[in-house]
Amino acid sequence: MTTILVVDDELDLEPLLLNWFRRQIRDSTYAFHFAHNGYEALTVLRNEPAIDLLLLDINMPEMDGLTLLTKLPALNPLLLVVMVSAYGDMGNIRTAMNRGAFDFVCKPIVFDDLEITIEKTAKQVRQLRESHQLKIIDELKTRFFDNITHEFRTPLTLILAPLEQLLKRYPDSAELQHSLSMVARNAQQLLRLINQLLDLAKLESGHLSVALQAGDPGDFVGQIVQAFEGVAREKNLLLSYENELTDGYTFDADKLEQITHNLVANALKFTQRGHVTVRLSANPVVTLTVTDTGIGIAPEKLPYIFNRFYQIQQPGLTGGASSYQFANPGTGIGLALVKELAELMGGSVTVSSVSAQDKSRPSGTTFTVTLPIMRTEPYADGDSSVLPLLPINEAVAVVRPLHQPPPVAVDVTEKPLVLVVEDNTELNAFIVAELADRYRILTAHNGTDGWALAQAELPDLVLSDIMMPGMDGYQLTHRLKTDPATDHIAVVLLTAKTAQNSRMEGLERGADDYISKPFHVDELRLRIHNLLVRQQTLRAHFQQQFNRPEELHQPETMSDTFVKKLYALIENHLDDGQFRVDELAQAVGMSRRTLHRKLASVTSLSVTDFIRQYRLKRSGELLRGGHNVSETAYMIGYESPAHFSTVFREFFGKTPTDYLVDSSAQ
Repeated sequence: MTTILVVDDELDLEPLLLNWFRRQIRDSTYAFHFAHNGYEALTVLRNEPAIDLLLLDINMPEMDGLTLLTKLPALNPLLLVVMVSAYGDMGNIRTAMNRGAFDFVCKPIVFDDLEITIEKTAKQVRQLRESHQLKIIDELKTRFFDNITHEFRTPLTLILAPLEQLLKRYPDSAELQHSLSMVARNAQQLLRLINQLLDLAKLESGHLSVALQAGDPGDFVGQIVQAFEGVAREKNLLLSYENELTDGYTFDADKLEQITHNLVANALKFTQRGHVTVRLSANPVVTLTVTDTGIGIAPEKLPYIFNRFYQIQQPGLTGGASSYQFANPGTGIGLALVKELAELMGGSVTVSSVSAQDKSRPSGTTFTVTLPIMRTEPYADGDSSVLPLLPINEAVAVVRPLHQPPPVAVDVTEKPLVLVVEDNTELNAFIVAELADRYRILTAHNGTDGWALAQAELPDLVLSDIMMPGMDGYQLTHRLKTDPATDHIAVVLLTAKTAQNSRMEGLERGADDYISKPFHVDELRLRIHNLLVRQQTLRAHFQQQFNRPEELHQPETMSDTFVKKLYALIENHLDDGQFRVDELAQAVGMSRRTLHRKLASVTSLSVTDFIRQYRLKRSGELLRGGHNVSETAYMIGYESPAHFSTVFREFFGKTPTDYLVDSSAQ
């Protein structure tokens, strides 16, 4: 049903419309509402959000049609407007069309023409609403993929990370290594399926791009095929690889890996006996061919196999004791992704197949992928080798441990304080267990508690998940980085949201680093270690700068805004000897404890030392500016010139008088 609001100050138009469209009203094709000026129409539109079409007169008292037209987008952006006015008012009609009206009719109204105009407009409204609904569904689907990925990646982290540690810890047990490696491979396969769903969503939204790198595709594909040798042996299949490429190329390794993995896995899955052959050639473009002697695909099914989520329902073909029925025909994602990734790189994929139902020929399937990738130029010395590729994606291999960062030899009381904010209880406990030997650990299970702990304890680093109930990781990062008491704290976001826009959002909120789930424990340790070392180096730099008497006070060269603010506050109370720690804390809006912890984390100085050093460095400037010792003492808040001279000598290594003599001699 199309709901129409008629806005016209001519009262006799209402019965005419109801009579003319009585059949459509009876059949529930149209429903009419009426208003007699712009203000009344606004009330109706606010109370009836389902109105699709507005039949709007231009000339009305109080609020005319053109004025009402400007207010409609804010109320209902999908609402279409047909303007009504006299033939002599074409200037206003043209203005209305320029402001977004869909069509117009002129008075006196020809009802046959009005009926056609309304039906045309109603059809456009339906299309708009369908398009809007599809957009909403698409956004819901994208959000679902995003959320479900997060839910999958967290338990996968709790599977893969401990496996990685166990594989390193027990290298001598062949049986344990075999079992754990099998678990790791299957967990990585789950991760692969999740990533395929994400890639499909990125392809749909146009956010998946080609990332080229130099390397040997022949060797690269060979590594992928080799990873399937165990599966082939278990099924008593011959898996062979033929490589005719001898040159280096630039290609997208991740996408080539996904294409090869999907085709080889598919071939092995649907082949019961015989062989699977993978061939890489250049004739003249690079061509990847995967051939099997499996059950084949029926001719009527071939046009649909690259459709997303299409699954071939195999008939119950039996041959002797073997059956060609499969309990798990697949997800319908892999081949669709192969086609779309090949086309994204400028290539194509074709298939030829003979079904097992065709008894006249041996069954089997051949997939052919053409990839117009470019050869790399040989080096000047004639060597045609290229930059080495990284090892293949871990989805077809056991988890590779990274090099462990060297342990920091510090006393227990000096260990950095790390706050872990993660809503998954098991993952929270696992991270704590892996970091507890190097750091003091605080934990929180949501952003709100994490923020409260960060304010109270001022940790050196916060490791936070992004998707949490209440305050999420983005909001927590924003608060940490915009509050003067906590803006120095390093923030690492730990999340399953690996899309570029998600990473950018985290970094824009001020995050110092970003780690994706599932993660390597050693990589997590290394990133935390590097951030904390960077903080320690910066503190050491500040401390040296503050402790060097020869470097006089220069606030304009100080990069830290917090220290600059403290400088300004002390300067404003420079001659006030009673302006000490409590007064500075109150002026900066912090508790005494928070100010002490914040300043110590930034400069490694206590608040008392910070104030004293500032005043003493300013005294050096004042002495050089022509003030005598007594004047300088009073100007920096010392009531006793003698006490000032003693403190000055402790800091500068000379009395104020000697300092003046040396300064004059320079």
